[in-house]
Amino acid sequence: MPGESPIPDLLKRANAFHLSFSGNSLRRRLLRLLISSISFLVVVVSLLAYVNSHHEVDELFDAQLAESARVLLDQASTEVSGSTGVVSDSDHLAHEYERKIAFQIRDRSGNLLLRSATTPRRVLSEHSEGFSDSLIEGKRWRVFAHWNKAHTLQIQVGQLHEIRNELAGRIALSLLVPFLFVIPMVAPLIWISIERGLRPLDWVSDEVRMRAVENLKPIVITDVPDEIRPLIDSINTLLSRLEYSFENERRFTADAAHELRTPLAALKTQAQVALRANEQDKKRKALEQVISGVDRATHLVQQLLTLARLDPQFSQVGNAEFDLYQVVVRVLADLANEALTRKIELGCNEGEAAMVKGDAEMVGILVSNLVRNAIRYTPEEGSVGVRISEDESAIWLHVVDNGPGIAPEERARVFERFYRTLGNRVSGSGLGLSIVKRIADLHHAEVSLDSGEDGKGLSVGVRFPKS
Repeated sequence: MPGESPIPDLLKRANAFHLSFSGNSLRRRLLRLLISSISFLVVVVSLLAYVNSHHEVDELFDAQLAESARVLLDQASTEVSGSTGVVSDSDHLAHEYERKIAFQIRDRSGNLLLRSATTPRRVLSEHSEGFSDSLIEGKRWRVFAHWNKAHTLQIQVGQLHEIRNELAGRIALSLLVPFLFVIPMVAPLIWISIERGLRPLDWVSDEVRMRAVENLKPIVITDVPDEIRPLIDSINTLLSRLEYSFENERRFTADAAHELRTPLAALKTQAQVALRANEQDKKRKALEQVISGVDRATHLVQQLLTLARLDPQFSQVGNAEFDLYQVVVRVLADLANEALTRKIELGCNEGEAAMVKGDAEMVGILVSNLVRNAIRYTPEEGSVGVRISEDESAIWLHVVDNGPGIAPEERARVFERFYRTLGNRVSGSGLGLSIVKRIADLHHAEVSLDSGEDGKGLSVGVRFPKS
């Protein structure tokens, strides 16, 4: 835009350039890998070319040795005299390889009749016919031996192996050298291709960097390569989880402030009454109300903290196996005094061990909330029963009371936080069943609500699947 300073854009480009050449740059790493791979392939191709060329050179030179031997033997049959002859070694050779090719002609008795100037005096090969390899004076020779038709003369034509090795090496080098010049020229083209190929990463980086702090909406970038799509999906999943977490935190803060406002106002009111009361009975009654209010506020705070700790996206549930029956017995023992105070019969069916996998402490909180709710809503001299049963696929926990129950149309909403049924006069936070549902979800368990025995009261069933 007009008037904007180009400095931020220049700094951005300089930073990108610096990162591109930094030691941990993905671009440099890809460039090194590609150049190394190409160089390795060039070396492999050169080695294969050397091996194949050596084989072809061997075949060609062997054919030449055989052909030369037959030509020389035909000429020698009419020209060789009884004395030993040596073909003269000219100072001006037609080819540099001439000194590395030699021949010998011997008679049937093995006497040397004719040889080239570069040929050793000893027999080139012990084989009397065909191709063979010999080591003479520390040098390897390829030798072809052949007799004439009358079997009176034998010719051995030899060639140093170094000729073949040198020629095969020159062929391989002729293939390798062009690549040595091509690779430095190809490197910039590879760098440009890598730069263009990694450009979507820059788009993602710019999209994330330019976002406002409060913007946790998914990243939407079209025409993204398949290799980068999992990265964007992972970032979007993280953003979604963060948004869910922040929303829970905001909702928790708002709910806590709203729910704590009423008991704190009541505490203040009762404290003022106690402060102004002249009669001891009124002051005592007001202070008892303060203590009761503190207990309710404490219970509410504990429930809120428990609910916050049991976020299903971030809570970790153990996989240890524990006896559900023992957990129920422990909870009932803890709540026996509360049930006794309200003259409520508290019981549990006897049975064998019911093994469940998960977190025994969390399941204890679940059972405690169900039983405590049942005690709170059951009238005096009522009953609360806990039953544990088992079928082929699950272990069931049932908590049954003979209180007022919950109307069918309200059962779906009682798991919402702070929701309380219409006409409910019993004190409570409205978080008990929400906590129960959260713990059940963490254990992949199912919670169901139904009427109690004879259609009265409430029966809460929790189904723990067998692993």
